[in-house]
Amino acid sequence: MNHLRQQTQRRALIVDSDAESRAGLGEQLLALNLDLTWVSTTESLIEQLLTAEFEIVLIDLSLGQRDQITDSIQLARGSGQIAPIVVMATQLPEAEQARLGSLGCHVLRKPFDPATLTTLLEQCLQASRPERSPTTANPAILGDDEQRALQRAFIEMLNSGYLVDLRSALEQGSASQAQAVLHKLKGSAGSFGYHQLGTLAASADGLLRQGYPLRVVMMQIDPVIAEAERLQQLKY
Repeated sequence: MNHLRQQTQRRALIVDSDAESRAGLGEQLLALNLDLTWVSTTESLIEQLLTAEFEIVLIDLSLGQRDQITDSIQLARGSGQIAPIVVMATQLPEAEQARLGSLGCHVLRKPFDPATLTTLLEQCLQASRPERSPTTANPAILGDDEQRALQRAFIEMLNSGYLVDLRSALEQGSASQAQAVLHKLKGSAGSFGYHQLGTLAASADGLLRQGYPLRVVMMQIDPVIAEAERLQQLKY
């Protein structure tokens, strides 16, 4: 196990709404030299799975909304998220377990002892990690309905996250906050195939990173907002 602890720190996503459970998982994951990202809602889960890269993902199904969680995993797999996913649950119907298995998830029944979890984590982390291809959907996983659901998920993130955060940054006159939103948006837009939006966001992000004042970069940010609003009007 020591060789894993000596490697460059890698990222883990933990989805759990219980503070005590998070503390226990955190100790084991930190012992494996993992950089931890915590979320506690299905909305945050889908955003992280679709826009970020992780070496391993742990999801506690006691979070609730199991169908939404499983749908989120399916959409993320189709969009190119290849990280090993460990699903932890007290009870799991056979049909649901089979569906998770078909998506390449490891199912761990609760309660489990720490040694069992550590062994599974090390097995997942030792697996080779091929390059992620976020712009290529897997037709074996995504059909037309799922692709439309994937697009809807991104549009919902535009509505409830990116545009809200970007407008808030502009209202506050915060170049650093605007740059952070644009940087994240350029990657996620490209992942969903919205290359025009990604290109516009990348242009504005680049200017802010170079130190141009926010009032100057507004000429590049306005088209980002306009394109995002156009996408919101499309039907999926």
